[in-house]
Amino acid sequence: MSAPQPPAAPGIQTLFWYTRGANARMLDAMQAAGAVPARAVGLFGHLLRVQDVWFGRVEGTAHADLVLWVDEDLAACAERAGTSGARWQSMLEERSGDALDQPVAYTNSTGTRFETPLRDRCRHVVNHGTHHRAQIALVLREADGAPPPTDYIFFVRDA
Repeated sequence: MSAPQPPAAPGIQTLFWYTRGANARMLDAMQAAGAVPARAVGLFGHLLRVQDVWFGRVEGTAHADLVLWVDEDLAACAERAGTSGARWQSMLEERSGDALDQPVAYTNSTGTRFETPLRDRCRHVVNHGTHHRAQIALVLREADGAPPPTDYIFFVRDA
């Protein structure tokens, strides 16, 4: 999966460009490794499923039935990474400025209602992905693998 190009507009769009690229790098590394620990694949699948849950909350089509921790293979993760990343990118291209700062209601997984601006939800998704990619990198290293660098600065330097 090749890394997407950086957006022209700065801000949240740039963070999602980074997230999409970091996911692509991690996926490429896992696919190239051959034998990947199930824990690493599970973490990656979870990361992507949570992106989908938050996208549903943004669009008002919450995935209440989407299980966040399942056994998926890398092929399923690759498909989800592509569709999820493209949906977020498309949505963020349509919304900017004040639209990102407007509080929007959603219900979390325990049924509690919140109102949070889209910009903050996006930051949460980016940070959640960063957290789990770090966990995946650790699992890969413990299995003598070589995870790719996925820190934000690497994407800024390569842009």
